[in-house]
Amino acid sequence: MMNKKIMMVATTLMVGGIFSFPASAISEAYRAQLEKSGCTQVSESNGTCDPTLTHKQNQHAQAQNGVKDDSQENRDLARSIDSDIAGKYQGQAVDYMRVTGWKPLNEEQTRWKKSGHTAEFDMNSEGKVMGVVVR
Repeated sequence: MMNKKIMMVATTLMVGGIFSFPASAISEAYRAQLEKSGCTQVSESNGTCDPTLTHKQNQHAQAQNGVKDDSQENRDLARSIDSDIAGKYQGQAVDYMRVTGWKPLNEEQTRWKKSGHTAEFDMNSEGKVMGVVVR
């Protein structure tokens, strides 16, 4: 009887410990690498930016490939939004967008508009926002 209680307490503590750590969408090292390269999670995943290159090298590669270089303001805005919603469920991201003054452009609430900018969520199959593209 005593062994069962000890096992139950140990199991509860172990499971509780696992779920008590905060989740992080990306590591600080990866975030720094994206910052240095001028990439966002979305631009890296869609192949239009290489985080192993410098910002200047990425600009040159994009120009060579005919990829329109978004403004630094759009990239900075995308990085700022990414830091708050990447890895979160769509409902959490929608709440963030509304609180920060963005207006939805579609029923799915995956495209948003604010101050001449359009932001679009990059979603995974589980309903999580992997990043955002700002134009």
